Amino acid sequence: DGKFHKIEVRSVKPGLTVRSRKGYQSPRGKAPAAAKEATGKASAELLDALNSPIPVSGVSMRLFAAPFKGATAAKGGPPNASVLMGVELLGRNLALAPDGKIEISYVAVDEKGKAKAGSTDTLTTSLKPDTKTRVQQTGFRMLNRFDLPPGRYHLRVASRDVAGSMTGSVGYDLDVPDYSKQPLSMSGILMTSMSGSAMVTAKVDDQTKQVLPAPPIAARTFPQNDEIALFTEIYDNQDGPAHRVDITTTIQTDEGRVLFKNEDKRNSSELQGKKGGYGYSDRKEHTS
Repeated sequence: DGKFHKIEVRSVKPGLTVRSRKGYQSPRGKAPAAAKEATGKASAELLDALNSPIPVSGVSMRLFAAPFKGATAAKGGPPNASVLMGVELLGRNLALAPDGKIEISYVAVDEKGKAKAGSTDTLTTSLKPDTKTRVQQTGFRMLNRFDLPPGRYHLRVASRDVAGSMTGSVGYDLDVPDYSKQPLSMSGILMTSMSGSAMVTAKVDDQTKQVLPAPPIAARTFPQNDEIALFTEIYDNQDGPAHRVDITTTIQTDEGRVLFKNEDKRNSSELQGKKGGYGYSDRKEHTS
């Protein structure tokens, strides 16, 4: 409606200081053309959720995004990064009607407000009984991979359960480094677990199949006796004499207690005198 909407947040517990936005300016008219072009076949309801200045809570969602060194070059600039994004929809909010469908759209917006990547996926919910039960208990996951030049972005993801007439949205701030300039840098971190693999992955990523025992997940809370696996890449652009790269992995609880620590060493001779990277993976049983 183009109006400024005030926000007031209060706490019933004494002694606390609340810091929040005073409000937000609602856009006027239809959804921005840039988001429409990036997401393609997104419905009007989905675009409304995608462009909402605050998250829409009708469908519960989790989101992760991890940038990696890409193979394609940006026009007139540094090489693009390859970003893997995962969206998880929790099953308790989904109608899962036999003839229903679920829409998921995402858009990556740069600091100037321009849409640099985006797409829309549609999933039908005509599921087998055992698959429907799994989705109701855990939800389902969609993985997308897209290219972005170095820079800072805000990812917006929205979903719509057509049968249940419910929408949801979530945002994510993403920093994409210029991996070609830094002497030593690291990609994003992908994680998975045995408990997380129970969620149905409706759209997979072929590249991660080779480095992880199960699809990457957004969850960061794990049950006792779960097994956790991770993957990352370290990029070594250092010239000169042979050298060693030390890699340390640490898993800590919320209280800072170290549950797992592993140290590894990689030698620049593996690159045979060229600039490149080291793929690194690790697995650990989580016992507490």
